[in-house]
Amino acid sequence: MFGAKNRRRSAVQNILVLTFVSATLFLLWHYQLVFGIHTVKKIHLNPTQMRIMQTTGNQAIATVSQPQGPSRIVHYVWCGHKAFEFRHYLSVLSVLTFLNVEKVEFHFSQSPPVDGNKYNLWFDDAKKIPKFILRQDKKLENCGKDSVQQKIIKYLESEGIYVDENVILTRHLTGTDFVHSPVGSDLSSNKIVFFTKNMTKVSKDTSCQNPEEYVSAKTTAGCILTKKINPADILSKPDRFSTLCRKLFYGKEATPKPVQSPDNLIPKIAHYAWIGGGSISFMTYMSAMSALNILKVEKVLFHGEKEPTGPYWQRLKKDKRVTHVHRDIPEKVYKTSINLPKQGKEFIADIFRIDVLLEYGGIYADTDCLWVKPIDDLRKYEFVTGLDLVDRSPFPTTLNLGATISKKNASFLHYYREGFRALNPDKPASPWCILGCMIPYKAYEYHPESVYVNNRIQTLCYEGGCHPMWTSNYLDRRVSHLTGAPYNWKNDSYAIHITYPTPGEYSDENTLRKSKGLFADIGRYVLQIDQH
Repeated sequence: MFGAKNRRRSAVQNILVLTFVSATLFLLWHYQLVFGIHTVKKIHLNPTQMRIMQTTGNQAIATVSQPQGPSRIVHYVWCGHKAFEFRHYLSVLSVLTFLNVEKVEFHFSQSPPVDGNKYNLWFDDAKKIPKFILRQDKKLENCGKDSVQQKIIKYLESEGIYVDENVILTRHLTGTDFVHSPVGSDLSSNKIVFFTKNMTKVSKDTSCQNPEEYVSAKTTAGCILTKKINPADILSKPDRFSTLCRKLFYGKEATPKPVQSPDNLIPKIAHYAWIGGGSISFMTYMSAMSALNILKVEKVLFHGEKEPTGPYWQRLKKDKRVTHVHRDIPEKVYKTSINLPKQGKEFIADIFRIDVLLEYGGIYADTDCLWVKPIDDLRKYEFVTGLDLVDRSPFPTTLNLGATISKKNASFLHYYREGFRALNPDKPASPWCILGCMIPYKAYEYHPESVYVNNRIQTLCYEGGCHPMWTSNYLDRRVSHLTGAPYNWKNDSYAIHITYPTPGEYSDENTLRKSKGLFADIGRYVLQIDQH
């Protein structure tokens, strides 16, 4: 009985205490609104009341709703005709990760343009997010600093959050990080600033850190002011900034590692795409022989709608491991019609490559690629390929699948093929490099764990120079074996891919036997011709 009375008495006391505290807090808040604020006074906001950030110059600015009625709407104001880059996409992801938002409103006059090479497709990704809402505003067409500030105030009339597209949040901010002060400075103040409906600010004397400051600092301001970055910049670096970006983009901080399974090796089946029939060249003959002699493959399959012809094909067919596999040219790739004369054989070969590797697994090589080193140490990976030599900005780099090995039904092949949906059905004559270099690179950016990019899988030779793809300046075409770059062709890479032009030494076998120099040595080696 006495225990029950004590519990009732304790409950009544708790109610009285809570009522007193609530009344006191209300009076303090009311006093600040009516009489103004003349002294800095710390308040505490919970994480769901925090909203971040806008930058002007190097300053970071943000907004927050009032404690008693938190707004959960974030606003972006997009000015000008500029690309929506990876850093902007990371900003949106950071808002969704660290703020409990109801929706993100993107105010714009013109949609961000897509470059001709279709690299910056991050805006398309953002539009797929259910909480990402587009708000077109024609008055933003010629917006400057002052008009942006006016628009921000307008958008926040009913409370809300303004976030600049160049700011990435780094954590959930806590109320103890900030102080309450009167409205006095504008949006360019060197502070992180939060606004309520009546434009009273909460601020702290700090600005967003740049990535270098964030990496070296022991503490964080809660936001980073970013410059141009791409997934390649953050993929494998162990620093703090890269780790944060991986968490936002990939959902985990660890560096993605390519899948390995030593008990399930890539089959030793070589594949070639042969489109349109016709006689094979001596270069193609050498490529097939390099797979037989150097890689010791079990099969060499030529895929196409017509069987190859000519003396070199007749010579190849004498080896029972070599055969032709009939494969029709598809009429469409998703919604894009296929027209062989317009799109070229390379376009069809890119489609064949995916199909045959999904079906068989094995080794795919372009007909101008010579294998010079066994690939046994690579066969434990699910999919292996290398980078390309050509600069296709704004792509940071691209892939060259002219020397590729893959397990049957590899996951990367599905990601790669899904990228074909980005083709424009109204422009069927898309450049072959879109399918063969750019689309697979985008698949790699999103799914780096599904492919092992080994820059030594092939040396790319172009206009007589062989370029070491494993160096930091590999995109500089002035760097080649012709200009003194160290190059041991038997050991530095697994294949030598001679993209253009075909060396004169490879006109026919008699010419090869009489020739001297790098290409002659490589040709005699893969054909196992006695050089003496």
